[in-house]
Amino acid sequence: MTQPSASGAAARQREVGVVLLRVLVLNVAVAGAKLVLGYSTGAVSVISDGFHSLTDSASNIMGLVGLRAARKPPDDDHPYGHRKYETLAAAGIFVFLLLVVVEVLRTALSRLSGGPPARVTGLSFMVMLVTLGINLLVVRYEAGRARALHSELLMADALHTRSDVLTSCAVLISLLAVRLGYPLLDPVGGIVVAVFIARTGLEIARETSPILADRAVLNEDGIRTVVMSVPGVVGCHQIRSRGSLDYAFLDLHVWFRGSSSLHEAHRLSHVVKDRLMQAYPHIADAIIHIEPPPAEIPQADASAPKP
Repeated sequence: MTQPSASGAAARQREVGVVLLRVLVLNVAVAGAKLVLGYSTGAVSVISDGFHSLTDSASNIMGLVGLRAARKPPDDDHPYGHRKYETLAAAGIFVFLLLVVVEVLRTALSRLSGGPPARVTGLSFMVMLVTLGINLLVVRYEAGRARALHSELLMADALHTRSDVLTSCAVLISLLAVRLGYPLLDPVGGIVVAVFIARTGLEIARETSPILADRAVLNEDGIRTVVMSVPGVVGCHQIRSRGSLDYAFLDLHVWFRGSSSLHEAHRLSHVVKDRLMQAYPHIADAIIHIEPPPAEIPQADASAPKP
């Protein structure tokens, strides 16, 4: 059974971990700056954005924990490995976002019902612009590494941080409105932050749920083309795949002529498997069931590829 290189998988996970650690440091700095500014000026929108950034840090920590669990090799209890723990960590970010939405809405609605207006100074704009610039750099860096490493965890985290960019823009508009004499737009900005956070949560749920629900991850026509390229193969069916972009499992039934010996059919099945794993390097394992073609297919025509 051909498996992906253990050293290659470990190196990938180490790279993902390094990215998360770097982003964690930046997120903690951004969240701290926003929260200090928000509480010192009483700006609800800034406080809400600070909590949003704080969940970026929490999701980084959760990702590191999930990544550590995902490094464990297959065992008796987890014969398919622990790769889904990384996906579960990405789904956990969604839960954090829901908690933040509730807190942000509670704070914003409370300020709408009364309370002193926020104090907006030039420092407020400076801090928000600097943290916005840092978030833009984080999104670009993390999304690029996510694509290079085929990591849904990094991509989910990048989406989370991208929402910070949008919310920071909304907060800047709210601060400008307060400076111009419209203090109620501060808590309104907090509500806008909650909407952005909720939208990001839905995007993350949409990315992770198909993997957890074992949605097909490989194209059947592409698999069939590779299988039929092996001389002696009559056809295939019941092609099933699941997993993630970088760690997929495949099983299928391959037809051989009824006159083929078991030894020959078994040999050819290994050729099929080798070609599949060469064409799709992200396949962790492929299980092939050997069987004769259906009775309605004439043996004389069995060697012809079926549409």
